[in-house]
Amino acid sequence: MATLLYVDDEPDLLDLGKIFLERTGEFSVVTSSSAKKGLELLSASRIDAIISDYQMPEMDGLEFLKEVRSQYTDLPFILFTGRGREEVVIEAINLGVDFYLQKGGDAKSQFAELRHKIRIAIERRRTIEALKSENEKNRSLMDHASDAIFISDTGTCRFIDANKKATEITGFDREEIVSMPCQAIHPPEYQEQYLAAFQRILKKGSGSLTLFVLGADGRYIPMIASMTAIHLDGRCCMLCIFHDISEIQMTQDALQLANKKLNLLAEITRHDIRNKLTIIGGYLDLVKSRPAEPDYSMYLHKIQSTTRVIGENIEFSRLYQNLGVTPPLWQNVHDIFFRACTHIDIKNITIQSDTHDLEVFADPLLERAFFNLIENAIQHGGVVTKLRIIADESLSGETTLRIEDNGTGVPPFDKNRIFGKGFGKNTGLGLFLVQEILSTTGITICECGEYQKGARFDLKVPKGKSRRPPRQQGERCHIMMPVPDNS
Repeated sequence: MATLLYVDDEPDLLDLGKIFLERTGEFSVVTSSSAKKGLELLSASRIDAIISDYQMPEMDGLEFLKEVRSQYTDLPFILFTGRGREEVVIEAINLGVDFYLQKGGDAKSQFAELRHKIRIAIERRRTIEALKSENEKNRSLMDHASDAIFISDTGTCRFIDANKKATEITGFDREEIVSMPCQAIHPPEYQEQYLAAFQRILKKGSGSLTLFVLGADGRYIPMIASMTAIHLDGRCCMLCIFHDISEIQMTQDALQLANKKLNLLAEITRHDIRNKLTIIGGYLDLVKSRPAEPDYSMYLHKIQSTTRVIGENIEFSRLYQNLGVTPPLWQNVHDIFFRACTHIDIKNITIQSDTHDLEVFADPLLERAFFNLIENAIQHGGVVTKLRIIADESLSGETTLRIEDNGTGVPPFDKNRIFGKGFGKNTGLGLFLVQEILSTTGITICECGEYQKGARFDLKVPKGKSRRPPRQQGERCHIMMPVPDNS
């Protein structure tokens, strides 16, 4: 059982943290209400990892971290704080913090994430200790580590070892890695910048930074690198542990894009509703004069139809405001597509999917995007009896999802207009929303069908945003046959 030192000047939070961290039985927690008392506990007992608040009297979390690093170089240290300033994070990384976790939200989720970070930090430090013993256990431990590990000779600035995860992430085999200079795994435009940062870390003895690794296939892979100077066979080396943050980066990019679009659409939607209210006001003035038929009925019909459009605009805004609020996630295409079908009357249509176990990284509103495409086919495709989704995975890593029907199709002159806001017979928001939902993670959509033979929507999923799960559930080509109408 690992022993943790938890330092915070809030007694109630210390008690709560101790309960949550000890409940799984894997950790024993020693608490301290100040950093100075924490240093005393460190000198008097064996501690496997430290969790510390940032804002504390007498000695704050960064000062505490600095003092710990001067005495206990390899001791895992996690800053767990309510302060989220960027400069605090940067200084903590420069001082050698293992992880930075911000307080807030659901306590159960927060402490579950904290436990996960502690496990990783302890595993990393144990990996470092094991590497120094230079035996067969080193190789086994390195290859079972969840992060990429590189060892470089600081004199020649060349790699001398790498673990299995390093080869999986970069796409280079171990022999290729140990034959190349350290800067070769980074994009050319960043090599001088990274080399200068590595030299600064070498002088300090340890440190961390965020960087890109250049994969064998040309991908830029965002990483957090933790580096520590070690000695092997009498020579100075650098142990580098790289943690892949690709999914974190994709999520941040998607959220930023969605927020920009949300602000833009809010302004557009307000403008549309104001216009509709002006129309309603005008027709109400005409109705007040009690015109003769058929004008009276026509004015009332205009008021009713305009009111309906306002309602549909408000419903669209409700859906759109959820776009980007929840981070994107990996979703099974087959399951999401068939779930969308259950919300529509498709008893006279054969639905087919051959995407098998394919997953895509998309906004949680992906099901709504599929629903709108299916609904669009039924409403505008004439007599549609078949609807299917298929996946085409290219050698370059891109995936195309094709949703096609056997209806009327889209006229050539409309293909480039159907995704515009306001196009169509109703609100013109259905396909516009589909495009917006998909674009949060870089998925593009176009209509590629042949008019009079059916519509076909091609959804192009960027490289790295589609995958097959490690354990295949088996081939599955699901067909939902029409349900006979016995009425």
